[in-house]
Amino acid sequence: MKALSALNWPARLKERFKRAVARFFNQEVLGYELKVPNDMARLYQHIRKGDVVLVEGQLRLSQLIRYATQSQWSHSALYVGDALLRRGGRIREEALTSFGELADRLLIEALTDNGVVAVPLAKYRWHNLRVCRPSRIHPARLDRVVESVVADLGKQYDARNFLDLTLMLLSPTKFGPLKTRTIETCLGNCTDLQVICSGMIAKAFYRVGYPLFPQMPHYSQILPRDFDLSDNFQVMKFNIAEDGGLDSTRPTEADRGRPSVTTSVTGHQEGR
Repeated sequence: MKALSALNWPARLKERFKRAVARFFNQEVLGYELKVPNDMARLYQHIRKGDVVLVEGQLRLSQLIRYATQSQWSHSALYVGDALLRRGGRIREEALTSFGELADRLLIEALTDNGVVAVPLAKYRWHNLRVCRPSRIHPARLDRVVESVVADLGKQYDARNFLDLTLMLLSPTKFGPLKTRTIETCLGNCTDLQVICSGMIAKAFYRVGYPLFPQMPHYSQILPRDFDLSDNFQVMKFNIAEDGGLDSTRPTEADRGRPSVTTSVTGHQEGR
């Protein structure tokens, strides 16, 4: 029995180390700045199923991702709205029990500690957000994207995929398995049982023939920032007021007393 326990010691040590690292990176950082308060009423009004929500996270892990990707966005989730309620039965009851009145406004995301889960959109009320909407996609295909991500619920997080991505971004030279990496190379464990947040969503869009870029990288190489950069996704600025907002045509105190400039029909500037 003692010999068997000794053989298991390296595995236990490795597991303890992994848990310690996870605890460290899943701690919130101090001084997080919400740049624009989120108008949740407007967000609920305008967001649609199939929209990709990009998040500037508040964790140490988020800082690492932002540094490695040189992007503000460290996390991505897919808005599925009331998709779990529409399934009925046990899934509907569990959603209502877990989320109550917010069960019709859900995201599906992949987290390092919990795997693929459903959460209310309101979870990210106090985070900097960006909503990216797939444009020119048939509604039936978009429904299949949502169903594909819903089917991923319960899958584990592919930590190796995250590590491979980080090494790929931070290392100026390829080494180890990255030496042979191409745009089509699968990073991580490459099983159907493990995913990362951005790769899970990209795979769902790939399955219906909707790539992010003309040259399609493997979905395991997709980063949260790629939805922001893709020409196939439109940025929805839900925090901008429809009636009102910035009006740059009205003079300010600094403008008073200065000659204004207009453009004549001939294209020349005229002072008055």
